[in-house]
Amino acid sequence: MGNTLFLGHADTGMRGGPVIFASLYKAWPGEKDIIFEKSYKTMIKRLLTYILKNKVDKIIMENEYFSDVLIALLIKIFKRKIMIYGPAYHIPPKPSIHKEFIKHFLHYADYKLGIWFMAVSYNAIYTENSYMKHYLESINSKANIIVESPGIDNKYLKPLSYILNLNKDIDFLFLTSFTYNKGMYDFLNLVAGLSNKYNNIKFAMGGFATEQTLSEIRSFMKSNNIENIEIHPDLTEQEKYNLYSRAKVYILPSMEDGIPITFYEAWGYGNIVVSYLLDTYIDVKDLIVPVELRNQKQLLDSCIEIYENYDKFKRIYAEKCYDYSLKHSYEAGINNIVNRLS
Repeated sequence: MGNTLFLGHADTGMRGGPVIFASLYKAWPGEKDIIFEKSYKTMIKRLLTYILKNKVDKIIMENEYFSDVLIALLIKIFKRKIMIYGPAYHIPPKPSIHKEFIKHFLHYADYKLGIWFMAVSYNAIYTENSYMKHYLESINSKANIIVESPGIDNKYLKPLSYILNLNKDIDFLFLTSFTYNKGMYDFLNLVAGLSNKYNNIKFAMGGFATEQTLSEIRSFMKSNNIENIEIHPDLTEQEKYNLYSRAKVYILPSMEDGIPITFYEAWGYGNIVVSYLLDTYIDVKDLIVPVELRNQKQLLDSCIEIYENYDKFKRIYAEKCYDYSLKHSYEAGINNIVNRLS
C-alpha cells in the first residue's frame, strides 16, 4: 500500500473549503503526506519529485479550479491506477457587468471547466449539497458523488434554553471573508440604508480581511458618516462564536457558496439567516430568509421587516434552525467523508 497525498495551496487561507481539506488530512487514517505550495511552479516540481520517489495510491485535491484539476489529470495519465478525489462545492454565478468583469469571467470559466473534468475523470467527488450532486451527474451519470455537509463544531454547542435567552446587542452580523464574492459591498450598502432609517441599529463584521479591504471599509464608513459597525478581522474561534452569541441576524449576501459552515454556526446560536438564494441552498432554503441574487433593494426590505418584527421571525426560525444545526456536527461530517473515501 502507498501513501495518500493531499495537494493544496498555501495561499488560500484557512477558511471554508481549505479548512475542510485540512480537517480531512488530520482525520485520514494510514500513511499520508501533504504538499502545500504558493505557486504552481513549486507545487508541480515538488509533486513530480514526490511521486517519482514514493508509491502513491490516492491523491486528494483541495480545489476544483481547472488549473488544479489539470494537475490531477496529468498525474492520472502517467499513473492510471492512482485514485483522484476532490471537492465540488458550488458553481459561480455568471459574471455581471462590473469593473472587474474580465477577472470574474475567467474565474467562472476556470471553475466550470474544472468541475466538468472532475465529473468525467475523478474517482470520487465530495460536495455539501444535492444541487451539485445532480449537476455532476448531469455531466456523468456514473460519477461517484458523496454529499456531506459538515456543520457546527461540537465543543461550541450550547443548550437551546441558553441560546434563546442570550442578551443580543448586535442587530446584523456579517461573518465571512471580506470579499466581493461573499457580498461585502452588498452588506456595506445595507448598513448605509438601515443606518439612514434607524438611529440605534448596530452592526458587526468579522472574518478574514486584507489591509486593502479594511481601508476600503473605513473609507466607506467615513464617506457615509457611519460609526455603528464593529470590525473584527482575523478572529479566533472563541471570538467568532462570541459574535454569533451577540447577533440577532446573520447576513450572507454571498454570490457563490455550497452550504456555508457559518449557516450552521449562526443557526446554532439562534441567529436568523438572511442570504441571497443560491441554487446550492436547495437543501436548506426553508431555514433562511431568501433574497433574489444581487437584489439589494429586496435585501434591504427584508432586513427592515425583520428588524421591525424580530420577535415574530425569532419564533418562526430560531428553534427549527437550531435543531437542524444540532444534527450536523462538523466532526461527524468530516469523519463520514473520510470513511467514504478511505
